[in-house]
Amino acid sequence: MIRASRASDLPPVPVTVADEQIGLNGAIAVALTRWVGSMPALYVALVIVGGWMTLATWGPLHRIDPYPFPFLLFLDNVVQLVLCLVILVGQRVLGGAADHRAVQTYEDAEAIFQQVADLQGHLDQHDLALSRGVSLLESSPHPWIERHRVQAPPQAKDQAVTANDRIAAWLTRRLGTMLAFYLAAGTQVAWIVLAQLGIQRFDRYPFAFMSFLSTLAQLIFMIVIMVGQDVLSRAADRRSEQTFLDAKAILHECRRMKARLISQDRILASITSYVTAQVTERLARAIHDDYGAIHESGAHAGTRGQVPRATVSLGPWDELPEEFKESNRAQARQIGEKLATIGCLMVPAFDPTLDFAFDDGELQLLARLEHERWMEERAAAGYQVGPARDGRTRPYLVPWERLSDEARAKNIQAVRRIPDMVARVGFQVLRESRGARDEPGNANSSSARYPVS
Repeated sequence: MIRASRASDLPPVPVTVADEQIGLNGAIAVALTRWVGSMPALYVALVIVGGWMTLATWGPLHRIDPYPFPFLLFLDNVVQLVLCLVILVGQRVLGGAADHRAVQTYEDAEAIFQQVADLQGHLDQHDLALSRGVSLLESSPHPWIERHRVQAPPQAKDQAVTANDRIAAWLTRRLGTMLAFYLAAGTQVAWIVLAQLGIQRFDRYPFAFMSFLSTLAQLIFMIVIMVGQDVLSRAADRRSEQTFLDAKAILHECRRMKARLISQDRILASITSYVTAQVTERLARAIHDDYGAIHESGAHAGTRGQVPRATVSLGPWDELPEEFKESNRAQARQIGEKLATIGCLMVPAFDPTLDFAFDDGELQLLARLEHERWMEERAAAGYQVGPARDGRTRPYLVPWERLSDEARAKNIQAVRRIPDMVARVGFQVLRESRGARDEPGNANSSSARYPVS
């Protein structure tokens, strides 16, 4: 039975950078990164620097910070140091999110490969059933599938293989935190406050030594950032290679399954054609037998004078001319289509205890459709309407509205016997239920429903 996908069955959403930024410090890091890493922040910085230089050259700031603007230079160094720390925080977050995505992608690929293996195993069972144990698949599984199972997902932290890489990774982990950011910012503020209060006298305004230290720290941090970028790029390359091989393996397996299904389609088409021909032939015989039974019941009912005399069309099936056999086969082939017009199905019998009966409206529609089919067939064979059944003339070769009540009753009687007729050839008529299909476990559905499997 087909089970509909539920929300709980859906895979988790992919890991994002925001998932690595948790808590107050993470929120602050997000806010800083988003605000500082934007074009408006660039415009604000240019306006502040340009305005400061203008006011320090020709305006009221000339006495405080004249050319070459030592205090502005100090502020620039402080801001650059803080930004370096923000970049390190972002790099660490990016690396963590990338590692989680790598694991998630690896697990998804493993799940896909398992599903592919299950599908191939299911197709193996089809091969056994359809080709008597002869495999219809000649190619072998993609070799990457087995390698993937024993190869760990590439992560950024695994790319730090040299001593220098490990040192850079250690520095990134220690310095790429909001705590390091707070310490750097707090140190700058404390340095200025202590100098202004006269507590520390060796680096008074314009804080030349602090500017030197900030510049040195920036140099170190920038090199660490560049090493980290190299590590991230190597990890990204490995992940891209693994994802590429995953896609190649999946494509290879899809092509294998398609080739296999094409081979099975040929066998199924042959089997279906054979089964359809056999079922059609048996249904045609049943239709012929019912046709004779209807005429016989009319004769026994005392209407012999109204029933045409026995002709070759009422004889045994084996003695029936091919023209009449083909007419019965054509009617048999269209039983399923006529049932579909009233929302019914003809399926292999699975529960003979289920009762089925057409209502009056369905009987009228089925009888009319069968009469119209018979008219088209007779007209194509050269038959014409006539006062009596004789040679190529038929009195009932008229539209349904012009048929006599007796002729309509015969058509209705014939279609009413469809459930019994198809039961004799191993089938049964069921009323299709959309609700049962959508809710296979619905206990309120009618017992005469087609089971979805």
